[in-house]
Amino acid sequence: MTQAEIDALLTAAKDEKYREFHSKIINTNLTMWGVRIPYIHKLAKQIARTEPKFFKTYKPENYEQILLYSLVIAYSKLSADKKFDLLDKVLPLYDNWAHVDIVVGAFKDLGKNKEKFLKRYARLFNADEFERRFMIIFLMSYCLSESELEYVFEKYEGMQNDDYYVNMGIAWGLSVALVKFYDRTVDFLRRGTMNEFIMKKTVQKARESYRISPERKAQLKIMFS
Repeated sequence: MTQAEIDALLTAAKDEKYREFHSKIINTNLTMWGVRIPYIHKLAKQIARTEPKFFKTYKPENYEQILLYSLVIAYSKLSADKKFDLLDKVLPLYDNWAHVDIVVGAFKDLGKNKEKFLKRYARLFNADEFERRFMIIFLMSYCLSESELEYVFEKYEGMQNDDYYVNMGIAWGLSVALVKFYDRTVDFLRRGTMNEFIMKKTVQKARESYRISPERKAQLKIMFS
């Protein structure tokens, strides 16, 4: 398929009411057509299977095009190195949390090649807001294990700053850590090394989680409120 044919499929699926709603919560400067995320996933999987020349011909510019391009990378059968080469081209285009969170979640090769990813993308620990968030969500998605937990805590300490979507990402990661490793995460939070906003949002997210018991939610409120 040509880019025009692919874009015709996207625009045929657009929904103006969805665009109005989605644009309010995404907060992007990119043009948005209003295509629902499940359809973009479906189309990306199809393209990854059937369009070997896609990356040579497709030029992503707007919200849906960038997301589609990224998901085709994630679903393709290319080597990890080739996928990372393509990711290098699209990652600087992200200007919103949704691109980051959706792509990291779909990009399972990140978890299968953690050491390679961390070495190649070490710059993301000190990058701008959404590239830094990419690393934060990667750590949450693929590194919250018993052996790597302290590493994640250390990185989160160093990555916090004044950017809203950076700090919200860290709070999300720490709330998931509370689900998986409650006692160790509480001990970490008691160190007092995370900023006030992150602490507040971590506890809030944890208390909203269905995976944390009412007793532990009450403990968190007492300890950190």
